[in-house]
Amino acid sequence: HDISEIEGVERISFTSPHTLHIDKEFIQEFTSNKKIANSIHIPLQSGSTEILRRMKRGYTKEWFLERVELVRNLAKGVSISTDVIVGFPGETEKDFLDTMEVLEKSRFEQMFSFKYSPRPFTEALKFQNKIADEVASERLKILQDRHLKIMEELARKRIGEITETLFSGFNNNKLLGRSSENLLIKVNASESQAKKYLGQIQKVQITKSFRTEAEGMLLI
Repeated sequence: HDISEIEGVERISFTSPHTLHIDKEFIQEFTSNKKIANSIHIPLQSGSTEILRRMKRGYTKEWFLERVELVRNLAKGVSISTDVIVGFPGETEKDFLDTMEVLEKSRFEQMFSFKYSPRPFTEALKFQNKIADEVASERLKILQDRHLKIMEELARKRIGEITETLFSGFNNNKLLGRSSENLLIKVNASESQAKKYLGQIQKVQITKSFRTEAEGMLLI
């Protein structure tokens, strides 16, 4: 809030708050402060409450879904990214299906997903019920394949939308920038337009949309 009151600051982005920090006060500030980018990273790690307990994350599957629903209801068009680990020691097929259920309900715009790997000095290193690598690999593939389909569905819906883009680069006769939803935006432009709009926020109508980027036209 204090940063948004600084004159000249037009867009504020932040990364990866701990999921437990996303309380009602946080959500109110995020969704009502017009200078905060309409993009947020909410780490899931697992959709299974039991695995979350073993990870000592401090929240449940239901708590996470409630937070995602609150953010989406109050911040229309928000982009939500997340982190997911599959194959954590003791993860059953039901635990994995819980993760898939959260993916279906949350429909993340971006997801960073990995197989569990042991880390020194962690309690999980001592767990005996390790998941076979081939099982973890198969689960990761299922998760990532489904998310790619979701990203493609979301991309198709963006065509025609108008987004506010902060331009920060120019290459091969294209202005490059990020929308408030953290989507890479490319716009055909001349060098004179580049000089005029670099460092500026401009409205762009999306004409082509892909998983993590889009092309559009300036609305000027």
